[in-house]
Amino acid sequence: MIGAWLLQRGIVLMDVRERAVYYLNIKPRTKNQVAKYLKEKGYKEEDIESAVSELEEYGYIDDINFSRMYFEYGFEKGRGLLRIKRELSEKGVSSEDIQKAYDDLEFIPDPYESAIEIGKAIIKGIDLDSLDYKEKKKLQARIGRRLAARG
Repeated sequence: MIGAWLLQRGIVLMDVRERAVYYLNIKPRTKNQVAKYLKEKGYKEEDIESAVSELEEYGYIDDINFSRMYFEYGFEKGRGLLRIKRELSEKGVSSEDIQKAYDDLEFIPDPYESAIEIGKAIIKGIDLDSLDYKEKKKLQARIGRRLAARG
């Protein structure tokens, strides 16, 4: 009876690991994303914790490495530091892991230079001297919205 229970538990645990590996093969995920996915699939909490910790040991799940890649991707797409940090936090990465990943980055774009480039792109082709006060305020608000969206 106990042997059957262990065998059944072993099969369930293997199924959880297989499902998690399948999910990770699609694209890199955070520890929280994998656990949430497995929970949505109906697995038991203790099986999820066991599978996730095992995958962490083997390096399949690494929130710091995930965050580092996400920073690089975000900066490449023109996103700002605050936006990237917020998105990582929403994905369940701890603030300590986010900070470690940020500290490990080799290249960090200058936010001031990025803001200047965005502003120049918006005003390109616009004769600023011909704008009245109201139009200049609208343009200023447009640049502000774009910068806020970038983070």
